Amino acid sequence: MTKTFLVIGAARSGVYAAKALLRLGHRVILTDTRSADAVFKEFPYIKADFDALPGKRLTLVFGRQIETEVLGDVDTVVISPGVPETIPVVAAAKAKEIPVIGEVELAYLMTKTPFIAVTGTNGKTTTTTLLGMILDKSQRYKKAYTVGNIGYPITEHALDSGAEDVFAAEISSYQLLTIKTFRPVAAAILNLSPDHLDRHGSLENYYQTKARIFENQTEDDVLVLNADDGDVVRIAEKAPSRKVFFSYDKAQENGAYVKNGVITVCDDGVETALLPVSELGIKGPHNVMNALAAVCLSYFSGVETAVIIDVLRSFKGVAHRLEFVAEIDGVEYINDSKGTNTDAAITALHAMTKPVILIAGGYDKKENYEKFITVAKENVKTMVLLGDTKDAIAETCDQLGFSAYEKVDSFEAAVERAMALAASGDAVLLSPACASWDMFDNFEIRGDLFKKMVLEKTPLS
Repeated sequence: MTKTFLVIGAARSGVYAAKALLRLGHRVILTDTRSADAVFKEFPYIKADFDALPGKRLTLVFGRQIETEVLGDVDTVVISPGVPETIPVVAAAKAKEIPVIGEVELAYLMTKTPFIAVTGTNGKTTTTTLLGMILDKSQRYKKAYTVGNIGYPITEHALDSGAEDVFAAEISSYQLLTIKTFRPVAAAILNLSPDHLDRHGSLENYYQTKARIFENQTEDDVLVLNADDGDVVRIAEKAPSRKVFFSYDKAQENGAYVKNGVITVCDDGVETALLPVSELGIKGPHNVMNALAAVCLSYFSGVETAVIIDVLRSFKGVAHRLEFVAEIDGVEYINDSKGTNTDAAITALHAMTKPVILIAGGYDKKENYEKFITVAKENVKTMVLLGDTKDAIAETCDQLGFSAYEKVDSFEAAVERAMALAASGDAVLLSPACASWDMFDNFEIRGDLFKKMVLEKTPLS
């Protein structure tokens, strides 16, 4: 039966949700507050796709907030992760008891493909990418799709994938806000720390939103938990699924851990040694934890240990997460644009072995910067601050007696100043501890600009 869907947000998830719904024969109203020119500039291919549609099944409303009157003809509202549920049309839809879902829920309803899902505050992209590579090389599944908050919409593949395939899906707290029936056959909560408090209102609300990843699981499903994170363990106490734990140095009856320097998996008390930590393709204690989570998700989903070991050795990490860009005149340049909260930036600082010129600041997610600055005092020579949060971070620096900071007015100025301050033997690190939305549409654009400026070694006009 043909239905009418209102899709709010014409970024990646919204565009692909609209295309999938149109393929199924539904009517779609696609809306975005950006102008049509801005949307089509970002997605030049969709204009031709949409223009070619027969009949009047697609309506585009760009450049303004859509009126609530449109809801008279709408059966379901699909919102993109960045769209607050408080905007008038969404609030009105809820008042009228019109279902409001996100792209994750929509894709889940469209497909028979099982999901193995990853959430948490930090490490999601690295873990999901590693997991996707393991699953794709395994004989357990015909094909693995690495999708979700990692930047690849699930709806792009939901209509073409089958029950013999699998989705390795990075799932954010924003996406979990709008699930209804979404049930991953295996899921992981990597860690929890303050993030997105501007949207969730409180730390506990944020944690409980993360807990929604297992709310529809049953005893037949697997839930992978960080045994070293007390909040992760606490929020999952009543989870109905089979719990599997990973830990850096504590043995688990069911799970993965490091034993005598070797990554080890244990299934009902039976240990299997996989490979030494020294042979991991990704380096640093935080990446050991990411690898352990991926081991649990894949091993307890039936993947062969030989495949797991091979990929753990060969996987070298992801772009924008402690990504080495270049060494110029003895200065290393490291792109950690995905460090969008203070815990992620702290992780990056702990991974540095050289004195750091740090570029930090961006969109204000209402975080506390005390712990971040306390760590920065250990190895940061100078901090170059920018964006909406530069004054708040500077104020925290003053309170903690850290005066080695400068404030600039643009991202380009921040990179240029960091280059000028760096001496041979230093590292220039972009790890903003903040989201990018005050200056960029996403952290990828921010990181790509950093890389371009470094590699050109000249200011951009």
